[in-house]
Amino acid sequence: MLGLAEWTESCALTDLEAEVDGWKALLSAVAKGRRADLGLRGAGGRLLLATLMREPEVDHVQWILLRDVEAFEFRCDRSFGRKDTNNVRFLSGERTRPDFATQRQLCPEINVLLSRGERAIRQGARILITGESGVGKSEIAWFLHSATADARDPFIVVNCASSSEVQFDALLFGREERDDRRRPGLIEQAEGGTLFLDEVGEIPRSTQAKLLGFLEDGRLPHMAAASSRPSHVRVISATNRDLRQMVRDGRFRADLYFRLAIIGLHVPPLRDLTPLVSHLIDRFSQTINQRRHTPMIIPQRVREILTDYSFPGNIRELLNIIQRIAIFLDDADDLEEILTDLLVPIDVPGTDNASELVATATLDLRSEVKRFERALIDKAIRIHGSKRKAAKALGVDIGTVVRKTAEASD
Repeated sequence: MLGLAEWTESCALTDLEAEVDGWKALLSAVAKGRRADLGLRGAGGRLLLATLMREPEVDHVQWILLRDVEAFEFRCDRSFGRKDTNNVRFLSGERTRPDFATQRQLCPEINVLLSRGERAIRQGARILITGESGVGKSEIAWFLHSATADARDPFIVVNCASSSEVQFDALLFGREERDDRRRPGLIEQAEGGTLFLDEVGEIPRSTQAKLLGFLEDGRLPHMAAASSRPSHVRVISATNRDLRQMVRDGRFRADLYFRLAIIGLHVPPLRDLTPLVSHLIDRFSQTINQRRHTPMIIPQRVREILTDYSFPGNIRELLNIIQRIAIFLDDADDLEEILTDLLVPIDVPGTDNASELVATATLDLRSEVKRFERALIDKAIRIHGSKRKAAKALGVDIGTVVRKTAEASD
């Protein structure tokens, strides 16, 4: 809690108006010298409660108490013995919203991507976000929605792979009920806000035609022409699939693709955004530490290992690793050893790690086996920091690792 005089000396009050929603109202309340509770929304959607108080024994002295709403709610629940039904969703990242303000400073690629998306959404252009699974396409969609919307505007998420063809059609466009009433679909619920079509490549072919009609004239299939009116809905789509190839294969309508992809935003994989790794470790650790009595501290060596990792599962995999480290941390003498089991490369659709060696391979089996062994050993040494630890991770003796690295050097 800071006294107003201390706070004024420590920062320029007006500097944060562009970064924090509600800051102007806070300054106004401070200037008027009144008591108040004000809600603030910081970078990445973080909610803060600012309480303005007066010092009863000293005239003209105000205090400002800033509280993190999520942390305060958790402490209240714990103090009163209430169970938080959102624990799982909290740790899975729903409330750990990205700090895009920091990400834009760390990675120029992210800044360019978000800036282009902001211009597009403000001009009413439809956006198609592409990228591997786990890169944060949904969070970017929410960020772009927030760039033009206020708190009252709906953000409707449609998982295009979540139901059968008939169910999806009714979900999107609504359906008639037995009592002659009509249940509105998700498009109608998004009126005045944003419709986010996640995994848009999974939309059934029959529904693609109806969706195209809506995108062309803003009308829904059930509306008569005379009573139809254009619908005011922003549309953002996302997929980890190659829609252009699907168009060539006849699995996705070309006209629908061009209606959805007025502006295309490709999100790079985490392995190409190395500066983000340490930042994300801090973000996830901060969230997890709200649930721990003893704060989890990730050593620098572990950060270096994670920074060098390829993350086939991208940001989602990094969150999984940090959550598991938090579980195993209290039982382990050497945190680096925990990573032996956690950093197991898997083949993820849409990534090149499974096919990279094959693409450059010759037809000399013996030499290719040696090349693969050396690549695997080098990677293990790089991750674990020594040949001995690499040998343990690979399940071989240290002599095998020494011999094979020596052979490759000859």
